[in-house]
Amino acid sequence: MNRKLFNWISELVASGPDRNTTRHASALVREVIERYRCGHLNKGRLVFTAQDKLELRRRVREETGFDPLGERLPDDRLTVAKHHANEKLAGKPVSEDYLLLNSPDGALCINGGRITLQPASIMAAGVFCPSSGIVTVEHDVLVVVENLPVMSLCHAFEMPQSVRRALWVYRGDPKTGSKIDVCRAFVDRFGANKTVVVFSDMDPKGLEIALTMPHANYWLGPVPESWQTWLKKQEVGNSDGYYLQSRSMTYLKRLSGAGALSEPMSALIACLQNERSSCRQEHMYSHKIELGLLPIR
Repeated sequence: MNRKLFNWISELVASGPDRNTTRHASALVREVIERYRCGHLNKGRLVFTAQDKLELRRRVREETGFDPLGERLPDDRLTVAKHHANEKLAGKPVSEDYLLLNSPDGALCINGGRITLQPASIMAAGVFCPSSGIVTVEHDVLVVVENLPVMSLCHAFEMPQSVRRALWVYRGDPKTGSKIDVCRAFVDRFGANKTVVVFSDMDPKGLEIALTMPHANYWLGPVPESWQTWLKKQEVGNSDGYYLQSRSMTYLKRLSGAGALSEPMSALIACLQNERSSCRQEHMYSHKIELGLLPIR
């Protein structure tokens, strides 16, 4: 048994449990027939009767501990391991369930508890934990972070007090164990009744990340009165980053031109376009740039 086979059987038994169902021949169909002795060939197609479906449900329920009609496989491997020898039946692979979390004030408030961290005494990126294991989030603010190095430096930025008490979530990237889709799903799950902030590079791609994040209310970045100063500063402003992100800039200009963004956000986009420059999060840290919250819409 594997996850793909379980899901296929789930779809089959749900498609009219009290009537016959036909399927095109495939390797997966042949595996079901050979493994469970259910189904038969008729005019080049595989037929599963209502009795076949009942038998499949019984066999799979006995084998896995989960009813393919109405039950889905748990997301985490530890729960599956209680019922089945193959923990990889979990609804999500390990790499698609883990989040990196931190908080500048040194405490994560999740699942009704308080996890104490010490970011000031050790440059730790936070806690790497399964998203499926998080049931409640007691923080009022979620901050989505674009770049991994920032997670271990979250306590060191010059920023508003509200984001110091927030739960910081690493956005993820293809090179780490934390996936972008996991972060988006987490924010989508918990962000509706919270303030969602995106902390990204001050460049076209960073702003695009902010504008496309579920429930995002604010962008965290340099305060408006300092934009031009830092974008012009030789050791901070990066024109290469700007020109490599022309597609993102086109997207930003389209939204701004349609009146879909707040005036401050539109002003920032215009500033980036005029200066043809960008400012990365690492420079915000290294130069102790004052950060503020910019409304997105």
